[in-house]
Amino acid sequence: MNRLMLDYNVLYIVLVVAGLVFFAAIFLSTRPAQRAKPASVERWMGREVAWFAIVIVILLGSLAATIGHTPWNASAKDGRQLVTVTALQYGFKFSTTTMHVDRQVEFHLKSLDVNHGFAVFDPSGTFVAQAQMVPGYDTTLRLTFTKPGKYVVRCFEYCGIGHAAMVGEFRVVGA
Repeated sequence: MNRLMLDYNVLYIVLVVAGLVFFAAIFLSTRPAQRAKPASVERWMGREVAWFAIVIVILLGSLAATIGHTPWNASAKDGRQLVTVTALQYGFKFSTTTMHVDRQVEFHLKSLDVNHGFAVFDPSGTFVAQAQMVPGYDTTLRLTFTKPGKYVVRCFEYCGIGHAAMVGEFRVVGA
């Protein structure tokens, strides 16, 4: 398990525990003894504002923690390797199947028939990146691979009866 995946798992566990604590607080505040008290609109408005503020803080915190890891901010680098990938039911055709470690690869993705997904998995099976392949539209995906080995590409968009068998692969070799 890589470090980023571990960080996200810890974040999810913390959010689930926080949700359970909030649920417990609401549950305990709605006991029969609490319900017997007359309802105060001002008190409920205060709770709604507090809950709204908590949700906004959580969303902004999640955004701030993850925005730097977005894959779409990869700009083209000099010396990058250009690879054209064409999708057709039910396979991928690569212009080359050998890439190099620590060298940016610019995939030019094209579909000849229907929508396809281009999902890349590293040698350990960890999801790396994904892009859509739409007929009549060229998609560019830039990646820099850090580990050598066999990478697998799977179609992530249902494209017909043979969709499950739509798998491609390429090798990343040392420099």
